[in-house]
Amino acid sequence: MRFSLAAVSFCSLLVLMTPFVQAQTQAQTQGQVLGPAQQSSAPLIQIGTPQHLNSEILGEDRPYWIHLPEGYSGAGDAAYSVIYLLDGESHLAGLASIQSYYNYFRFPEMIVVAISNADHRTRDLTPTEVASRNGAPVEASGGADAFRSFLSGELIPHIDSTYATSAHRILVGHSYGGLFTIHTLLEQPDLFTNYIALDPSLDWDDGRWLEQALPVLHSLPLAGHSLFIALSNEIVRFSDTLTFETVRTDTTDFSLGMRSAIAFVDAQDGYNNGLSFSWKFYSDDIHGSVPLIGMRDAVVDLYDFWELKKPSLYNDPETPADTILALIRQQSQAREAGMGYPLPMERDLLEMLSFFYADIGQPQKAKQVLVLAAEYYPEAVSVHEALVEVCTSLNDERCTREHAAKADALSRAGQSK
Repeated sequence: MRFSLAAVSFCSLLVLMTPFVQAQTQAQTQGQVLGPAQQSSAPLIQIGTPQHLNSEILGEDRPYWIHLPEGYSGAGDAAYSVIYLLDGESHLAGLASIQSYYNYFRFPEMIVVAISNADHRTRDLTPTEVASRNGAPVEASGGADAFRSFLSGELIPHIDSTYATSAHRILVGHSYGGLFTIHTLLEQPDLFTNYIALDPSLDWDDGRWLEQALPVLHSLPLAGHSLFIALSNEIVRFSDTLTFETVRTDTTDFSLGMRSAIAFVDAQDGYNNGLSFSWKFYSDDIHGSVPLIGMRDAVVDLYDFWELKKPSLYNDPETPADTILALIRQQSQAREAGMGYPLPMERDLLEMLSFFYADIGQPQKAKQVLVLAAEYYPEAVSVHEALVEVCTSLNDERCTREHAAKADALSRAGQSK
């Protein structure tokens, strides 16, 4: 696709292109080009496809939903990180909306596996067995290890064998799901890369679980892992006078949930076991409302390396080509460090950047960007075709012939498959 960008900056184009790319891709994912009548009745966002897996470990059928990135094809060498979302029936719509707004420039496209916990929720998400909680009897609890075995031994292998996944995984849980998330970090940290606990119920078992968990957490080598915790303001439910600071010394049963979560956060100060830890208190949100804003802040925080850095330098025609190439390499290296595997700047962004430079009369800079793009994406026909165009404008016959031959060979190879 060729653009005329003489009056449009590269970074402005990224903002303008995002909804266009998403709309086009969604139509392609549905396998059709939607006409006007179809567009009026088509869903604005395709949220998940229901699936199920029969678990021998749990002895039951487990439902879940797959929500694929809008650009997902499963072809080529692309590999996607996977978010495993607990209580998926409640939180998938929110996470899908966050992805729709923030994908492409704040964090990478990811597959979401939204697991239903509508049945046996307390049993599956709690780490120890208790007879009662808050004065009410508990029918079944303490099955977190079995449920984790289902994830590690059945669901994750099934997802990895079915979809184009990477080894970079994220676990997201709210309330009991947040408790399960932190319990999994303690028991099997390498099962996921990043952990997001949304107002976790760390007062489980009247605080006994937390008392035993903290020494374990501090003793584990957790380099390469991240944990984000979102804490809601439950004070408004039981007190008009307590604050986030003073609730620490409260002794009523009502505040045990908040006190336990704050104790966990406070206990991370002074320990250096390699875990990248961050948290946020949401004074305007309660337990039930914090998941949406918490998920948004968590993914933006955990993937802060993803956003394009120093956009003004890309837009400035006076920026030397060597500086632009260094910025692209730095961006790609930061993504590789953050994701744990090679993941350069997106091919279409590199192509757009080269088009921008070509249109403002800097074809040599455009060529250098495309040569780097070909280094990152040697099998991309569009990169070699773009190089043919810019090399022709430079009267570089050798470059034109070389990339025309590569584009032709790759096209023929694709047609023969």
